[in-house]
Amino acid sequence: MIVFFDGSCGLCNRAVRWLWKRTGQSVAFAPLQGITSEKQVPEHHRKAPLKSLVVWDGNETLIEMNGLGALADELPFPWRALMKVATFPVILPFSNMTYRLISRYRTHWPGDACSLSIDCSRMLP
Repeated sequence: MIVFFDGSCGLCNRAVRWLWKRTGQSVAFAPLQGITSEKQVPEHHRKAPLKSLVVWDGNETLIEMNGLGALADELPFPWRALMKVATFPVILPFSNMTYRLISRYRTHWPGDACSLSIDCSRMLP
């Protein structure tokens, strides 16, 4: 599984650090602006303005809460349960609305886009 993220977004980098700490070696990370993204992610998800992280689960690319939901089994309790609830069909439209709202304003939140100081073993180009 690969999590693609906006490498120039401080909030996105913090989210990657959070996921990195809570997932294992089966989850890799790559910036949407990188080479791996060009091979795996459809072009419309890589064009500015970037609106979502993208998760490639080995078969398909998933965005917004569907992408986060795909990560649920990789997360420990209680985060796994929270993601499963947030992606339950009745709740998913509201979860996606919240995701889009945060995504729209994410570049206005403070944070250093270059602050990813993590072990590079799971980072793809």
